[in-house]
Amino acid sequence: QPMPVSGVAEGVPASIDTVVANVEAAGIHPGYALNMPSGPEGVFTASVYPHDISQERVIHLDQYTGEILFDMGVGELGALGWAAEWGVGIHMGQAFGALNQIVLALACAAMVLMSVSAVVMWWKRRPAGGLGAPTVPADWRIPRGILVIAVAAGIFFPLVGLSLIIVAGIELAILGMRRLRAA
Repeated sequence: QPMPVSGVAEGVPASIDTVVANVEAAGIHPGYALNMPSGPEGVFTASVYPHDISQERVIHLDQYTGEILFDMGVGELGALGWAAEWGVGIHMGQAFGALNQIVLALACAAMVLMSVSAVVMWWKRRPAGGLGAPTVPADWRIPRGILVIAVAAGIFFPLVGLSLIIVAGIELAILGMRRLRAA
């Protein structure tokens, strides 16, 4: 949905009291945020994202007249938009009350426990006096399938790509330093 624009700049912008009265007359859920217009064609924007996603709403108002230009709730998003908002609500612990928050807290604690236990398991299983890192392979060729997956991951997820480039740079620097010491 393109952002609506205010009409021709004639006179002064509508008062905040007028805008608030129009927003509240439209029946928006309490606790909404009101953003001011930016520029001569900007609009006032009232938005609310309460725990009950059926009450989510965005209203844009003309900055000069205070009239509603756009009013949309989660019901107008369609099935996919509603499902996305519902998923966000669950992810943020807004749906199903305290039970959802407890389940999310347990999932978070499980991930932390898995991370800590991985370090503990590595520490216990590593060889004495070493890190237990795999040895450098004699054949440095990377299987094409793995290379394609790594490049695709780097394109679709730029931070993954950046981390892969950094790790490859570190590995090449270490390999270069070892070759210089050997020579």
